[in-house]
Amino acid sequence: MACCCCCIPHYTNVSGPDIGRDVIKSHQMGSHTTTGDSMPLIEVALPPQQCMISEPGAMSFSQKGIGMETIFDDGSSVNEPGCCTKCKTCCLRTCSGEGASVAHWTNNSDSVRQMGFASPLPGHIVAIDLKTMPENMLFTMNGSFLFGAKGTRIDVARTDCKQCCCGAGLFFQKLDGDGKVFLNAGGTIIKQNLNNETHRIDPASLVAFTKGLTIDVQRAGTCMTMCCGGEGMALTTISGEGDYWIASSPWSSQLAYALGFLPPKKS
Repeated sequence: MACCCCCIPHYTNVSGPDIGRDVIKSHQMGSHTTTGDSMPLIEVALPPQQCMISEPGAMSFSQKGIGMETIFDDGSSVNEPGCCTKCKTCCLRTCSGEGASVAHWTNNSDSVRQMGFASPLPGHIVAIDLKTMPENMLFTMNGSFLFGAKGTRIDVARTDCKQCCCGAGLFFQKLDGDGKVFLNAGGTIIKQNLNNETHRIDPASLVAFTKGLTIDVQRAGTCMTMCCGGEGMALTTISGEGDYWIASSPWSSQLAYALGFLPPKKS
């Protein structure tokens, strides 16, 4: 694991994609509509011969003419990767909280077809256009990616070791390309902007952030505050200039609340 971590660049040192030479130009998707608030369905108009990628199990429905293929590759490389490269990227995806395989949805017909995606857990889904992000890049927390246009590269970037104590793990997920991606998280997802300032947030609430921001860990307060304040021992700090997204009710918080209502185990 130590050798693997050394081979993966730190999230502050990664560079943006070279679209057309490094990754393919993203496939086009038509308009999308959102139905519902807390557990939404995203309906996408997919033009002929265009493709979307998603986490396995994210699809709710697809019209006739849309074909599905599940492979161990996101399809973003200009040149077809070899078996070893596919295995490496597959393993890195699992380290970032996503599945080992990626579902590809291609409109094989000669007209626009509709399909729908939804999150398996209660929460919110937001669309983010990577073309509008600094260096066409976005960092997300483990498992945040739901679906997006083919051409989106799903990769990882190394975090600081201390982030393991505050929910991030060893890696952030790195999404880059020039198409739209859809992220999901618990509760409602809210976008915040930083202008050379610092915010303190709940470690489980962070969903995504742009390049240029720095993530750190700060002690929650005094011993009394850390033990009885309800926020744990440490808070995540995010500073710099850019945008970040937080979830109002992370899935871990929902689960912890629900477990409190389980009946005691009978002896």
